[in-house]
Amino acid sequence: MAQNIAYTFRKGTTADAILLARLGWQTFNETFAAYNKPEDMAAFHKTMYSPELQAAELADPATEFVIVEAAGEAIAYLKLNTGAAPAAIQAKNPLQINRLYISKLWLGKGLGDQLMQLSIEKAKQNGHDVVWLTVWEHNERAMRFYQKYGFREVGELEFILGQDVQRDLYMQREV
Repeated sequence: MAQNIAYTFRKGTTADAILLARLGWQTFNETFAAYNKPEDMAAFHKTMYSPELQAAELADPATEFVIVEAAGEAIAYLKLNTGAAPAAIQAKNPLQINRLYISKLWLGKGLGDQLMQLSIEKAKQNGHDVVWLTVWEHNERAMRFYQKYGFREVGELEFILGQDVQRDLYMQREV
């Protein structure tokens, strides 16, 4: 089925701030709302998915967004960051997958694989030695996906969602 779907991949621009605020929150909410208190989700929404914050991220030269569209609708995006990584990440020139977000209706159609392959290819092309990311310890689907691509756990960090302190894992893979 994935072969019949025509995806369009394009670079995010400053004109995409509202789109990314909406799509980022939609995908985050679809993935995590069932596991968290509504008040914690609402508090987190205000701190992470405003158009102003998305505009600042889009303007950051160390950040690249790739937006995926199908039938003219934005359905997923990838956010990559270059620069320094936390001490848990052992790399000279790391590339972070900060977000790999896919709308719920588009999960399981091969899009995650395409975005991961794109990330690894960009890392190779730009001389990165490691690709790293963080994942919530209870997001088993995502962890299985990352492990399929050779990511391994290398540390942990606190993730604050509203008033809830959660445990995320650092994962990395060599390029």
